[in-house]
Amino acid sequence: RMIYTERPLQEKMVLFWHGILTSSYKKGGSLFMHVQNELFRTHALDNYDILLKAVSRDPAMLNWLDSKRNKKRAPNENYSRELMELFTMGIGHYTEEDVRESARAFTGWGLLKGEFRFNPKDHDNLSKRFLGKTGDFDGDDIVDIILEHPATGDFIARELFSFFAYDDPEPEIIQPLATTFQTSNYSIKAVMRQILTSPAFYSEKAYRAKIKSPSELVAGTVRSLG
Repeated sequence: RMIYTERPLQEKMVLFWHGILTSSYKKGGSLFMHVQNELFRTHALDNYDILLKAVSRDPAMLNWLDSKRNKKRAPNENYSRELMELFTMGIGHYTEEDVRESARAFTGWGLLKGEFRFNPKDHDNLSKRFLGKTGDFDGDDIVDIILEHPATGDFIARELFSFFAYDDPEPEIIQPLATTFQTSNYSIKAVMRQILTSPAFYSEKAYRAKIKSPSELVAGTVRSLG
């Protein structure tokens, strides 16, 4: 698809999400990874809350981060920790209590015959306190609260700009992108439009700043040579 697509930005976004919302065929096999790849393609430029809620139910992710073992009697914290550390806010913006409370909210989310299944008997429906808010939260509520946090806009803006332009972008580059993220209902499309039309993207610093990954090198070479 990367080689032959007529929508190369979409395929590059699929590659981007595969590197951010990471899982592996080592748990669940190639079929689950194919399903996840299609999920990233469908939501490549969607609002981030839609993508995050979808990937929270994705079979490959449920396998990879042990969400299918997350039950109220023994909450598993793997997904809730990665959700904040690697998918949204980054280290330093949440506490260990937030990790535990988030894990409680995702209890009961699992798999049945290879598809997402919510089991009410395994869900902790008591009150939780997460990032300063209190309520009977479920997984979707946790995603909503995280996306409201200003650190999430900064994180996503930095990851996107770094992937497409150059590493370690200046705060004055990231702040307008983060603002767009927050004010556009978390639209990845809006942030990408701003990046690809910004002076920074065409600057001297951005020119040849990125080294192609092996997959990008192969796809780009075949496309160029026909």
